[in-house]
Amino acid sequence: VRRRVLASAYACEPGQGSEPGIGWNWARQIALHHDLTLVTRENNVDAVRAAAAAESLPMRVVGHDLPPSQRFWKRGSRGAMAYYYLWQRSLGKVARRLAHEHAFDVAHHLTFASGWLPSGLATLDLPFVFGPVGEHPRVPAPFLRKGDFGGCLSERLRAVARGALPRLDRSVQATWAAADVVLSLGQTFGRRAPAWVQDKMEPMLACGVHAPRFREPTPRFADEPMRVLFAGRLVDLKGARIALQAFALAQRELPMTLEVVGDGPLREDLERIAESSGATSAVQFRGHVSHSEAIAAMGRAHVFLFPSFEGAGMVVPEAMAAGAMVLSLDRGGPGEMVKASGGAAVPVEHSVEATASALARVLQKAHRHDAARLDLAERGQEWARRAATWESKGKELARVYGLAIDRHGNASNQAAPSRGPVAAAIHEPTDQREAA
Repeated sequence: VRRRVLASAYACEPGQGSEPGIGWNWARQIALHHDLTLVTRENNVDAVRAAAAAESLPMRVVGHDLPPSQRFWKRGSRGAMAYYYLWQRSLGKVARRLAHEHAFDVAHHLTFASGWLPSGLATLDLPFVFGPVGEHPRVPAPFLRKGDFGGCLSERLRAVARGALPRLDRSVQATWAAADVVLSLGQTFGRRAPAWVQDKMEPMLACGVHAPRFREPTPRFADEPMRVLFAGRLVDLKGARIALQAFALAQRELPMTLEVVGDGPLREDLERIAESSGATSAVQFRGHVSHSEAIAAMGRAHVFLFPSFEGAGMVVPEAMAAGAMVLSLDRGGPGEMVKASGGAAVPVEHSVEATASALARVLQKAHRHDAARLDLAERGQEWARRAATWESKGKELARVYGLAIDRHGNASNQAAPSRGPVAAAIHEPTDQREAA
């Protein structure tokens, strides 16, 4: 059944990784199977329209942003979440206008993939799909950089906000109440959400990979170093320091190289760790690269080392598809995906050093037993083909939308009290809303 879908994707940009790539790929899959009206930020509109036109996708793209007087909230990555929050609070007016002009069957919130922030689409009396959404597990204190008071404070504030916002901000509760289906990208959000929200949940990875990108795992010749890759922002959440320390330990005994793709505030610290451990000649810091270059790096790697604490782990299926064995922590989204594939997920120990040692031992085993490494890489590929292709997600949308429509109809027939306060909770007072 082809539905008429109104979707919001604050982050949405073709050819990118992370949240922008997630937003675009979900929008593309919706448009391949349904008629889509997409609301995104103004700076995404031209690229999205061009990519949709190139494939003749039935996608109407609407740009929306806060007025210039409120854009001071966002300066690069600083203030991004505050700006996003205000963007969602102002989205309701745009969504209601579009719903008045066009008859939609379902509304779908795509990005950000945060389960503890509101969605402006919750103000509509439409079947509503929220997600995939989730949250990052908290980074344990020993794994935060010593002396980085700003980073420690940010991590503490994020934890407090995740706990407090749903209780203090009615718009979060209203979004959960309005959702007929909550797509949960991982277990962390599912465990913390109230039971009545869990009852609406369907598991769904936020990330994915395109089927043509799968390639056979590459055997390692006996006389060549094992190629290890880390790809991600160089921050504690991604486990960048643990990755480098684990590699430095492992390469003392066996020939390995490490390619570090990405940039961030830990770059200088990582370079010092490489130098002090004697691993400088074996480590290449490439900085920020394009998404296509990152995929190419995954295709060269024998092992993708990703000890991240994050809730999603969007690069993990891409690395699996590229043929690398993925080595992660048994924590968060990456750990869930690696364990589901039967791969190598190392428990988090009491310290960075102990955890790095455990990862180093697995790296050394992968070097000594290439057949076992190839087996783990093939298991990862098999799992990614089953659970993580964009094509399979696109086909699954018909079931998800049908479920949302059925649940919405039942809730309306029963005059469910949870829907009453939704609009009032998420709307701003009229004068503020009109200003936005």
